[in-house]
Amino acid sequence: MVMHGIDISKWQNGINLSAIRYDFIIAKATEGCGYVDSTCDSYVQSAISAGKPFGFYHFARNDLGNTAKAEAEFFYAQTKNYFKRGIPILDWESSRKNDVTWAKAWLDRVYQLSGVRPMIYMSESVVNAYDWSNVVAGNYGLWVAKYRDNNPDYNYDMSNAGAKPTVRYWNFYAMWQWTSTGRVNGYNGNLDCDIFYGDVNTWNAYAGKGENTPETTTANKPVANAGINLASYTDEQLAEMVIAGKFGVGTDRANALGARYSAVQAIVNSKYTNTLPARKSINEIAKEVVAGQWGNGADRKAKLNAAGYNYDEVQSIVNALLGVKVQQSQPAEYYTIQSGDTLSGIAARYGTTYQQLASMNGIANPNRIYAGQTIRVK
Repeated sequence: MVMHGIDISKWQNGINLSAIRYDFIIAKATEGCGYVDSTCDSYVQSAISAGKPFGFYHFARNDLGNTAKAEAEFFYAQTKNYFKRGIPILDWESSRKNDVTWAKAWLDRVYQLSGVRPMIYMSESVVNAYDWSNVVAGNYGLWVAKYRDNNPDYNYDMSNAGAKPTVRYWNFYAMWQWTSTGRVNGYNGNLDCDIFYGDVNTWNAYAGKGENTPETTTANKPVANAGINLASYTDEQLAEMVIAGKFGVGTDRANALGARYSAVQAIVNSKYTNTLPARKSINEIAKEVVAGQWGNGADRKAKLNAAGYNYDEVQSIVNALLGVKVQQSQPAEYYTIQSGDTLSGIAARYGTTYQQLASMNGIANPNRIYAGQTIRVK
């Protein structure tokens, strides 16, 4: 048996879950060490009221220098009432996806605090790029993302979902996010759609329902700073102190800030939101690549990687949009254009056509290439 659902955050603010069909929802809860998604609890409570399973996730920001322990404790403090009811998940999409040790430490700390093994979410390419054997050995489940294209898919119809993900290390994955352009009756917008390989009982097993909550020590519990005269600081200044870790997390933070908590936390959330670029889907980025906004060849790859996107993942969608068939079994080959080169001449040298090279590299005008430009030729 399988179940179909959606994962949502404040970007879907206004969605009426009672008006759409779903078997489960997964809601963004936290990010980094200070951001709390303001829509999470309303989504979770809607699912609970409807008798539907739910999950809740933390977006890792190891790229900001935060420790796994700090982010895990922040996540747990904000969501402890959800444990043993829904599935906790680590969203692994930061620009430092290679830091497997950090991800494992986060998963271990949440398990230590809650007695529930979280699941980890990442793209197929990230799963296969790094050694996740220690995470698998820890018995942490996998939620994997892989999209065929950016065409709309309606009401969980997976007839155009494409080939299932292929992953290393894990013998199976619990869930597959198969589109970011799903459409469901009752909501006018794109949705991430997911398929869960199991029934409600399987979901509840991942959530740890029915198990005794383990005792946790207070040795690692963040303690709010005492002795600070709140009246001496503006809300903005207090928000900066929160981000610096001065007031702990969760209940400790709320107690320490008292009547100022809501205003200060709103500023903290705003700072996290405003300092981070709006996360575009890889399908949106692929469209920008086709439009020429990310350059060509090695320049494109460098820009995408610097912005935190997986080049190969984006390029595969670009190729699909342009109808380019890439032989996966052959390694990519690049050529640096020399003075006097023409695209047709390069194409002849590598046994292809200039149209193919233009499509493969997102070159809008085949007559406009320049010396020093690196393009993919195979």
